Amino acid sequence: MNLRRGNTLIGLMVAMAIVILATLFFVTGGKILGGKVEERPDGKGETMIGKSIYKAKDTQCRSNLGQVRQGIGIATDPVENTFPQSIEETRLGATFYKCPVGGEAYVYDPTTGQVNCPHAGHEKY
Repeated sequence: MNLRRGNTLIGLMVAMAIVILATLFFVTGGKILGGKVEERPDGKGETMIGKSIYKAKDTQCRSNLGQVRQGIGIATDPVENTFPQSIEETRLGATFYKCPVGGEAYVYDPTTGQVNCPHAGHEKY
């Protein structure tokens, strides 16, 4: 008598159930198991994969702002202590002057040399 056939069928069914539950978990963003899902201020990224993608874009926005700020520091006139008149004077490239999440142009104040992202949730960047 071969008992291994029953074990393989049960093992296959358990494996299929795990795959189905994992798929539902990632597609629904953890809501299927009653998990608490943090909402983004901009409302983007409803699934776990979408949240991961937008988290990476948030990090890219922080990096862009850091590089623009360094470019402003380099372009600042040390003798007269004047900042560049426009953000483009940093000569980093057009992709560095807007938020990768929402596409909004960064806000630059030439009197203070401060640059910020206007996208919802990026106020502290």
